[in-house]
Amino acid sequence: MTNTNLSKKKRISAVLVNCFLLCFILSIQSSFAADKLATIELQIKTAKGAQNKQTKQQKLLEKLVANAEKETAIATLKVQQTKETIQLENSRLKQLIEQTAILEEDKIKQQKLLEQQLISSYMTGQTDLIKLILNQEDISKIIRAKSYYQYLNKARLESINALYETQQQLENNKSAQADSLLALTGLYERQKVSAEALLEQRAERSKALKELNQDLNYQYALLAQLGDQAQNLKEKLRKQSEARQKRELAAKAKAKAKALKNRQSKSEEKTNSNIAKGKEETYSNIAKQLGQLNWPIQGEVLSRFGSQRSGQVTWKGITIEANEGEKVQAVASGRVLFAGYFKGYGMVLALDHSDGYISLYGYNQTLLQETGDLVLQGDTIALAGHSGGQDNNSLYFELSHKGTAKDPLLWLKKKHN
Repeated sequence: MTNTNLSKKKRISAVLVNCFLLCFILSIQSSFAADKLATIELQIKTAKGAQNKQTKQQKLLEKLVANAEKETAIATLKVQQTKETIQLENSRLKQLIEQTAILEEDKIKQQKLLEQQLISSYMTGQTDLIKLILNQEDISKIIRAKSYYQYLNKARLESINALYETQQQLENNKSAQADSLLALTGLYERQKVSAEALLEQRAERSKALKELNQDLNYQYALLAQLGDQAQNLKEKLRKQSEARQKRELAAKAKAKAKALKNRQSKSEEKTNSNIAKGKEETYSNIAKQLGQLNWPIQGEVLSRFGSQRSGQVTWKGITIEANEGEKVQAVASGRVLFAGYFKGYGMVLALDHSDGYISLYGYNQTLLQETGDLVLQGDTIALAGHSGGQDNNSLYFELSHKGTAKDPLLWLKKKHN
């Protein structure tokens, strides 16, 4: 076989290998996007459940707040009415006290007049008797005068008794009024305490309702954001599916064209065999390295595989504490399947280790390898950071086999304190 034909066949073989690798990379990307979509859809379901629950709580709290406001209004009205009644009773009590004082003054005046009248009557009686003896005056006049004074004294005495009875009645009314005022004051204080308690209860319920409304607004925003992310991922999956189908068709067409050509010579087969063998030796068999892989970065494990992430979503890898700019190393040899930005994970690099094993490194500050690069175990592939919206510097590390996430800690060497 001529060198020209051999060169052409090598170029054809290289094209087919590149097509295969491209299709495989797109398949991995599609799997990664589909997995992310499933996670987002679960988050949406969880958020909707929380939203429905909070909506029910919102309606209940709104009803409780409304009832509290009505009860507070009624209690406040009662307090105001009782206060006005107390003011009226105070005014009446003041009038009774003033009337009692006036009657007391009248009684004292009447008593003094009666005393004077009695003294005058007594003196008059003695004088008239002497005059009657000495002067022989008309006794009928003296008798009539004495009767008149007696009548006046009796009338004045009756007036004093009437004043006393009125005063006693006023005292009784004043006592009853004071008792009523005391009872009203106690009622007012109780109503005031009750109204204040209702006001406090209404404030607490209003505060709880406000916080719940804020949570609901957050849930609405979260659902909108997750909905957009899900829609974007669906669109990305659709485009990737279309691109994969086109490339698969192109690969099949090129494979068919290759089949129409002459079979390669034994030397070419040997060359391809050596290439395949070299590639196989380059890749690491992770299945045989359980518990033997070096850590991609040294640091404390912040989140473990299978632990709760948010809602019902769990971690499919581990998060390792890191310093900004710290070197991230490949845990095993492999070829870069993906190197770029992915929402939620920041700067991501994925390595294919053959036999369906893939390792993923996220949250990086910078990627040092590109898609298609071949890296060896221990090579620096990225610099750690906090991309993807993370608050702290860390590395997200995930290991999967044929699309199923595995616990990375089972493959990594155990740390000794």
